[in-house]
Amino acid sequence: MTERRKAHISLMIATLLFGGNYWVSKVLVDILSPNQLVFFRSVGAFLLFALVYFLGTRPKLNRSELFRLFVAGIFGIGINQILFFSGLQYTTPVDTAIIHVSNPIIVLVLSLIFLHTKISWWKIAGIFIGAIGASILILYQKDLVFNPETIKGNLMILGNTTAYAIFLIVMKPILKKYDTITTMFWVYLFATLMIIPYSFSDMQTMQWELLWGWPLISLLYIIVMVTFGAYFLIIYSLGRLSAPVVSFYIYLQPLIAAIIATIIGVESLNWVNGLAAALIFTGVYFVNKNPAKERV
Repeated sequence: MTERRKAHISLMIATLLFGGNYWVSKVLVDILSPNQLVFFRSVGAFLLFALVYFLGTRPKLNRSELFRLFVAGIFGIGINQILFFSGLQYTTPVDTAIIHVSNPIIVLVLSLIFLHTKISWWKIAGIFIGAIGASILILYQKDLVFNPETIKGNLMILGNTTAYAIFLIVMKPILKKYDTITTMFWVYLFATLMIIPYSFSDMQTMQWELLWGWPLISLLYIIVMVTFGAYFLIIYSLGRLSAPVVSFYIYLQPLIAAIIATIIGVESLNWVNGLAAALIFTGVYFVNKNPAKERV
């Protein structure tokens, strides 16, 4: 199996984990505040990466790369997660999903400007076709909200998805020199140093007795599978594929969420879901076409 194929399989697994995260997080929304959830995700993932990091011999990073990892940690974990959970307090999940559709396009533009990535027209077409499919799937929910009260939240979500795009761009050159565990250890270290003081007051009011049974299982899933596992797979893939290709898999998340909703009996699939899925997978085909012409 080629490295590219392994990377795409890793991205698909990460997408499945993120798709399931929407339903698992429902258990925690009435128990944890956004800052508490960000604290548990970041500190928990950092401890896991630190454990793996110190189990082996790791290369020493020079100061310039530490600064890059600092920027990646602040944008990709700190600002990204804080703006996401804070924005959800003011806007709707549908508005959030639509704004997130812009992420692969933002990454594409930043890659062309800062990484000078050579992107074929097939991949550009695939990204936009995938955006259309994801938008159809999201808009069909009919919960789109347009009112002044959502502007603050939508701007936060736009900042959230832009921060994640910057994270992918900053991380790409580093992954040519260092392994995934080394880079993620430092990324989460810097992010945790930012998040601990930011969420300190919320953690003082934490009701620990509520974290038992399914809430505890849900929290462990978010920390171990989504934050540690999915981020590891994404960074692993970013070392083998271009940033626009990695970000493209965001389009699959609403489709995965819809399939899970059908499995658990909350929704049912129809021709609109089928059309959206066809467009998204057409985009996947185009994004993976002519790999020899892409500098990854």
